[in-house]
Amino acid sequence: MRVYKESTAYGPPNEINLDVGDTCSAFISGHCVRTLDWGDVGVLAIDPKQSKVIDKVGAVILPGSRKVLDRDTGKLVPCDKTTCPYAIDGVNHAPFAAFGGWSGGINAKAKPKVKDAAYAFLSFMSQSAQSNVDVMTIGASGFNPYRRSQFTDMSAWKKAGMSDAAAKSYLGAIQQSLQSPNMIIDLRISQNQRYEQVVLDTAVARFVAGELDADATMKAIDSGLSEIDDLGRDSQLRAYKASIGAK
Repeated sequence: MRVYKESTAYGPPNEINLDVGDTCSAFISGHCVRTLDWGDVGVLAIDPKQSKVIDKVGAVILPGSRKVLDRDTGKLVPCDKTTCPYAIDGVNHAPFAAFGGWSGGINAKAKPKVKDAAYAFLSFMSQSAQSNVDVMTIGASGFNPYRRSQFTDMSAWKKAGMSDAAAKSYLGAIQQSLQSPNMIIDLRISQNQRYEQVVLDTAVARFVAGELDADATMKAIDSGLSEIDDLGRDSQLRAYKASIGAK
Protein backbone atom coordinates (compact mmCIF):
# COMPACT_ATOMS: atom_id res chain seq x y z
CA MET A 1 0.00 0.00 0.00
CA ARG A 2 2.84 2.39 0.79
CA VAL A 3 4.48 1.67 -2.58
CA TYR A 4 1.11 2.21 -4.30
CA LYS A 5 0.69 5.60 -2.63
CA GLU A 6 4.28 6.62 -3.34
CA SER A 7 3.73 5.95 -7.05
CA THR A 8 1.33 8.90 -7.19
CA ALA A 9 4.32 11.21 -6.66
CA TYR A 10 5.52 10.31 -10.15
CA GLY A 11 2.24 10.77 -12.01
CA PRO A 12 0.20 13.84 -13.00
CA PRO A 13 -1.15 16.00 -10.15
CA ASN A 14 -4.70 14.66 -10.58
CA GLU A 15 -3.70 11.02 -11.03
CA ILE A 16 -5.95 9.66 -8.27
CA ASN A 17 -8.99 11.01 -10.14
CA LEU A 18 -8.11 9.58 -13.56
CA ASP A 19 -10.03 6.66 -15.03
CA VAL A 20 -8.72 3.99 -17.40
CA GLY A 21 -9.51 6.08 -20.47
CA ASP A 22 -7.52 9.00 -19.11
CA THR A 23 -4.47 6.87 -18.31
CA CYS A 24 -4.53 5.23 -21.74
CA SER A 25 -4.64 8.63 -23.42
CA ALA A 26 -1.76 9.91 -21.30
CA PHE A 27 0.34 6.90 -22.22
CA ILE A 28 -0.22 6.74 -25.97
CA SER A 29 0.16 10.52 -26.30
CA GLY A 30 3.65 10.26 -24.81
CA HIS A 31 2.87 12.07 -21.56
CA CYS A 32 3.29 8.96 -19.41
CA VAL A 33 6.27 6.62 -19.51
CA ARG A 34 4.68 3.67 -17.71
CA THR A 35 1.15 2.41 -17.12
CA LEU A 36 -0.54 -0.55 -15.46
CA ASP A 37 -3.45 -1.74 -17.55
CA TRP A 38 -5.18 -4.51 -19.44
CA GLY A 39 -3.85 -5.41 -22.90
CA ASP A 40 -5.99 -2.71 -24.55
CA VAL A 41 -3.24 -0.13 -24.24
CA GLY A 42 -0.85 -2.26 -26.34
CA VAL A 43 -3.16 -2.07 -29.34
CA LEU A 44 -4.02 1.59 -28.76
CA ALA A 45 -0.27 2.27 -28.83
CA ILE A 46 -0.08 1.23 -32.52
CA ASP A 47 -3.08 3.27 -33.65
CA PRO A 48 -1.63 5.72 -36.20
CA LYS A 49 -4.52 8.13 -35.66
CA GLN A 50 -3.81 8.77 -32.00
CA SER A 51 -0.55 7.18 -30.84
CA LYS A 52 2.79 8.96 -30.60
CA VAL A 53 4.59 5.92 -29.19
CA ILE A 54 4.31 3.47 -32.08
CA ASP A 55 7.04 0.81 -31.81
CA LYS A 56 8.32 2.39 -28.60
CA VAL A 57 6.34 0.24 -26.17
CA GLY A 58 7.27 -2.91 -24.26
CA ALA A 59 5.18 -5.08 -21.94
CA VAL A 60 6.06 -7.18 -18.90
CA ILE A 61 4.30 -9.43 -16.44
CA LEU A 62 3.32 -7.79 -13.14
CA PRO A 63 6.34 -7.41 -10.82
CA GLY A 64 6.91 -10.16 -8.28
CA SER A 65 8.59 -10.44 -4.90
CA ARG A 66 11.32 -12.53 -3.29
CA LYS A 67 9.24 -12.63 -0.11
CA VAL A 68 5.71 -13.80 0.67
CA LEU A 69 3.39 -13.53 3.66
CA ASP A 70 3.54 -16.26 6.28
CA ARG A 71 -0.09 -16.33 7.38
CA ASP A 72 0.76 -18.01 10.66
CA THR A 73 3.13 -15.27 11.82
CA GLY A 74 1.90 -12.35 9.73
CA LYS A 75 5.46 -11.64 8.59
CA LEU A 76 7.19 -11.66 5.22
CA VAL A 77 9.49 -14.64 4.71
CA PRO A 78 11.98 -15.44 1.93
CA CYS A 79 10.75 -17.51 -1.01
CA ASP A 80 11.72 -21.17 -1.10
CA LYS A 81 10.29 -24.26 -2.78
CA THR A 82 7.64 -24.59 -0.10
CA THR A 83 6.51 -20.99 0.28
CA CYS A 84 6.81 -20.12 -3.44
CA PRO A 85 6.44 -23.32 -5.49
CA TYR A 86 5.92 -21.36 -8.71
CA ALA A 87 8.71 -18.82 -8.26
CA ILE A 88 10.88 -17.98 -11.26
CA ASP A 89 14.55 -17.48 -10.34
CA GLY A 90 13.48 -16.91 -6.75
CA VAL A 91 10.83 -14.32 -7.63
CA ASN A 92 7.18 -15.09 -6.88
CA HIS A 93 4.82 -13.65 -9.52
CA ALA A 94 1.08 -13.55 -8.98
CA PRO A 95 -0.45 -12.02 -12.15
CA PHE A 96 -3.91 -10.60 -11.57
CA ALA A 97 -6.75 -11.56 -13.92
CA ALA A 98 -8.65 -8.35 -13.18
CA PHE A 99 -12.33 -8.47 -14.16
CA GLY A 100 -12.02 -12.20 -14.92
CA GLY A 101 -12.55 -12.11 -18.68
CA TRP A 102 -15.53 -11.89 -21.00
CA SER A 103 -18.27 -14.48 -21.08
CA GLY A 104 -21.69 -14.98 -22.65
CA GLY A 105 -24.82 -16.51 -21.22
CA ILE A 106 -28.16 -17.66 -22.60
CA ASN A 107 -31.35 -17.80 -20.55
CA ALA A 108 -32.30 -21.43 -20.00
CA LYS A 109 -35.99 -20.53 -20.36
CA ALA A 110 -35.54 -18.77 -23.70
CA LYS A 111 -37.30 -20.18 -26.75
CA PRO A 112 -35.25 -22.66 -28.84
CA LYS A 113 -34.91 -20.21 -31.74
CA VAL A 114 -33.69 -17.50 -29.38
CA LYS A 115 -31.14 -19.90 -27.85
CA ASP A 116 -29.89 -20.89 -31.29
CA ALA A 117 -29.61 -17.26 -32.37
CA ALA A 118 -27.73 -16.27 -29.21
CA TYR A 119 -25.34 -19.20 -29.52
CA ALA A 120 -24.73 -18.41 -33.20
CA PHE A 121 -23.93 -14.79 -32.29
CA LEU A 122 -21.49 -15.76 -29.52
CA SER A 123 -19.84 -18.28 -31.83
CA PHE A 124 -19.56 -15.70 -34.60
CA MET A 125 -17.96 -13.09 -32.32
CA SER A 126 -15.37 -15.49 -30.94
CA GLN A 127 -14.20 -16.97 -34.24
CA SER A 128 -10.83 -15.77 -35.47
CA ALA A 129 -12.14 -13.91 -38.52
CA GLN A 130 -14.08 -11.54 -36.29
CA SER A 131 -12.21 -11.67 -32.99
CA ASN A 132 -8.84 -10.94 -34.63
CA VAL A 133 -10.18 -7.57 -35.71
CA ASP A 134 -11.34 -6.75 -32.17
CA VAL A 135 -8.17 -8.08 -30.53
CA MET A 136 -5.57 -6.69 -32.93
CA THR A 137 -6.96 -3.45 -34.30
CA ILE A 138 -9.53 -2.01 -31.88
CA GLY A 139 -7.91 -1.23 -28.54
CA ALA A 140 -11.17 0.17 -27.18
CA SER A 141 -12.97 -3.14 -27.78
CA GLY A 142 -11.79 -4.52 -24.45
CA PHE A 143 -10.85 -7.82 -26.12
CA ASN A 144 -7.30 -9.02 -25.60
CA PRO A 145 -5.50 -12.07 -27.10
CA TYR A 146 -7.10 -15.34 -26.03
CA ARG A 147 -7.07 -17.73 -28.99
CA ARG A 148 -3.95 -19.87 -29.51
CA SER A 149 -3.60 -18.59 -33.06
CA GLN A 150 -3.50 -15.02 -31.77
CA PHE A 151 -0.32 -15.86 -29.89
CA THR A 152 1.39 -17.74 -32.70
CA ASP A 153 0.46 -15.95 -35.94
CA MET A 154 2.87 -13.02 -35.97
CA SER A 155 1.88 -12.08 -39.52
CA ALA A 156 -1.56 -11.00 -38.32
CA TRP A 157 -0.03 -8.66 -35.74
CA LYS A 158 2.42 -7.29 -38.27
CA LYS A 159 -0.46 -6.57 -40.62
CA ALA A 160 -2.19 -4.73 -37.79
CA GLY A 161 0.86 -2.46 -37.49
CA MET A 162 2.87 -4.02 -34.67
CA SER A 163 6.55 -4.76 -35.24
CA ASP A 164 7.95 -8.24 -34.56
CA ALA A 165 9.75 -7.03 -31.44
CA ALA A 166 6.70 -5.22 -30.09
CA ALA A 167 4.43 -8.20 -30.79
CA LYS A 168 6.76 -10.65 -29.04
CA SER A 169 6.99 -8.37 -26.01
CA TYR A 170 3.24 -7.69 -25.85
CA LEU A 171 2.14 -11.27 -26.42
CA GLY A 172 4.90 -12.68 -24.23
CA ALA A 173 3.75 -10.72 -21.18
CA ILE A 174 0.10 -11.68 -21.68
CA GLN A 175 0.87 -15.33 -22.36
CA GLN A 176 3.17 -15.57 -19.36
CA SER A 177 0.39 -14.17 -17.19
CA LEU A 178 -2.34 -16.41 -18.59
CA GLN A 179 -0.23 -19.54 -18.25
CA SER A 180 0.95 -18.82 -14.72
CA PRO A 181 -0.23 -21.46 -12.22
CA ASN A 182 -0.09 -18.67 -9.63
CA MET A 183 -2.62 -16.38 -11.34
CA ILE A 184 -4.94 -14.47 -9.03
CA ILE A 185 -8.62 -14.02 -9.89
CA ASP A 186 -11.26 -11.63 -8.65
CA LEU A 187 -13.12 -12.57 -5.48
CA ARG A 188 -15.88 -14.93 -6.59
CA ILE A 189 -18.31 -15.18 -3.71
CA SER A 190 -21.80 -13.84 -3.09
CA GLN A 191 -22.02 -10.04 -3.11
CA ASN A 192 -18.28 -9.61 -3.73
CA GLN A 193 -18.98 -5.99 -4.65
CA ARG A 194 -19.50 -5.20 -0.95
CA TYR A 195 -16.06 -6.60 -0.10
CA GLU A 196 -14.07 -5.16 -2.98
CA GLN A 197 -15.76 -1.95 -4.07
CA VAL A 198 -17.50 -0.77 -0.91
CA VAL A 199 -15.03 -1.72 1.83
CA LEU A 200 -11.65 -2.15 0.09
CA ASP A 201 -11.87 0.53 -2.61
CA THR A 202 -13.27 3.15 -0.23
CA ALA A 203 -10.51 2.61 2.33
CA VAL A 204 -7.74 2.61 -0.28
CA ALA A 205 -9.13 5.76 -1.92
CA ARG A 206 -9.05 7.54 1.44
CA PHE A 207 -5.49 6.30 2.00
CA VAL A 208 -4.23 7.58 -1.35
CA ALA A 209 -5.99 10.89 -0.78
CA GLY A 210 -4.13 11.27 2.53
CA GLU A 211 -7.20 10.98 4.76
CA LEU A 212 -5.91 7.79 6.45
CA ASP A 213 -2.44 6.46 7.18
CA ALA A 214 -1.50 2.86 6.39
CA ASP A 215 -2.41 1.48 9.83
CA ALA A 216 -5.77 3.24 9.93
CA THR A 217 -6.50 2.00 6.42
CA MET A 218 -5.82 -1.59 7.37
CA LYS A 219 -8.06 -1.23 10.41
CA ALA A 220 -10.83 0.27 8.27
CA ILE A 221 -10.61 -2.64 5.84
CA ASP A 222 -10.54 -5.22 8.63
CA SER A 223 -13.49 -3.72 10.49
CA GLY A 224 -15.45 -3.20 7.28
CA LEU A 225 -15.02 -6.81 6.23
CA SER A 226 -15.85 -8.05 9.71
CA GLU A 227 -19.16 -6.20 9.62
CA ILE A 228 -20.35 -8.27 6.64
CA ASP A 229 -21.89 -10.98 8.77
CA ASP A 230 -25.36 -11.28 7.30
CA LEU A 231 -24.20 -13.62 4.52
CA GLY A 232 -22.77 -16.20 6.91
CA ARG A 233 -19.01 -16.48 7.29
CA ASP A 234 -18.90 -20.25 7.08
CA SER A 235 -20.85 -20.38 3.82
CA GLN A 236 -18.78 -17.55 2.35
CA LEU A 237 -15.58 -19.33 3.34
CA ARG A 238 -16.77 -22.52 1.67
CA ALA A 239 -17.65 -20.58 -1.48
CA TYR A 240 -14.25 -18.89 -1.50
CA LYS A 241 -12.34 -22.14 -1.04
CA ALA A 242 -14.38 -23.77 -3.80
CA SER A 243 -13.61 -20.87 -6.16
CA ILE A 244 -9.85 -21.41 -5.81
CA GLY A 245 -9.92 -25.21 -5.64
CA ALA A 246 -8.92 -25.36 -1.96
CA LYS A 247 -10.20 -27.84 0.59
